Amino acid sequence: MSSEANRSNHPMQGESKTSYIQFRREQDFVDCILMGNWSIENNSGFQVRNEWESFFKSNPTVEVFKFQLDSNIDWDSTLVSFLHKCRNDLAEVNKSIDFQALPSGLIQLLELSKPTLLEKKQNEFSLSLELIDDTINYFRDATLSIFSFFGEWISSVVLLITGRSQTRFQDFAVSCRACGASALPIVTLISFLTGLTMAFVGSVQLEKFNAKIYVADLVCLAMVREMGALMVAIIMAGRTGASFAAEIGSMKLNEEIDSLRTFGISPMEFLIIPRTLALLLMIPLLTIYADVVGILGGLVVGTVVMDFSVIHYFEQTQVALQSMWEVYSGLLKSVVFGLIIGLVGCYKGMHSGNDSSSLGRAVTASVVVAVTIIVVVDALFEVTFSYLDLR
Repeated sequence: MSSEANRSNHPMQGESKTSYIQFRREQDFVDCILMGNWSIENNSGFQVRNEWESFFKSNPTVEVFKFQLDSNIDWDSTLVSFLHKCRNDLAEVNKSIDFQALPSGLIQLLELSKPTLLEKKQNEFSLSLELIDDTINYFRDATLSIFSFFGEWISSVVLLITGRSQTRFQDFAVSCRACGASALPIVTLISFLTGLTMAFVGSVQLEKFNAKIYVADLVCLAMVREMGALMVAIIMAGRTGASFAAEIGSMKLNEEIDSLRTFGISPMEFLIIPRTLALLLMIPLLTIYADVVGILGGLVVGTVVMDFSVIHYFEQTQVALQSMWEVYSGLLKSVVFGLIIGLVGCYKGMHSGNDSSSLGRAVTASVVVAVTIIVVVDALFEVTFSYLDLR
């Protein structure tokens, strides 16, 4: 005999303190018989709700649910609330419900509990307004938090300049080493390959016009104006910015930042200022280094593939750099990029949650946000330089 047949011959009975429900199933039809004393005073119906949900989820093939009351049942609004919940559960999965066997008074109460079309629209409108309000509040709080963080950073820099800061030079030196010398291998590799790639791509196009020597101009101007600062910034955002977020977020997770505040030490001056200033100093130096390495990458292609002499290639590079503004513009970008990476990484670390998953999200967000802002700011720089006839 199947399990459905067993259920049809042996009703299932769920019991709480004073209320009961029985299910008698016949294939895709089930009788739900309500019995006992359904009273608010006795907190009736709580266990029956659980049993209803269990039966409802474990019998997805039932299409029609018919409710009826036992002759000795006592009920109040608790029963109305239970039937209202059952109706909503069945409506969500497009199941049929039959209240015809219920008393007329109870059916009228159930009809009154149905939301009207106007109420549904009002509820949807209220949810939309609540979502809009939450979104506005989120962006408002985020904006205030960002400006507050940046303002505190500026105040700490002023205190450092006036000699009243708690920042330690030892922390600054350690951060400089982590941001500068430790990043040289990856910066060297990426910059060399960037110059190499631009030289190959440029040579293919310039060869059509018998102007391959201008590959030196292309690589030189692209590196000092754009690619040197941009590639270093992206590398440092993924390497150092994420490291800052992870370090500070881990300290917050372990309540070390709270301990610093307890001892009267400012986390901004003790943790953030050394890291951001170190990055602000090291990125321009790395950018100059990346420019030189990228030009050397183009030199390899020019001398090995296109048979230029080293002297000829460098003379053409010198002709391309007609003024030092080409170099200075890239360094100006790099300073701004370094400030963005340091502030974003430290901000995300300071505002990470109190669990490991939120720390991981903060580290990821620090890289994504920093790279996005860097690309946007780089575009704004180029538009501004073109508008001011500096290109």
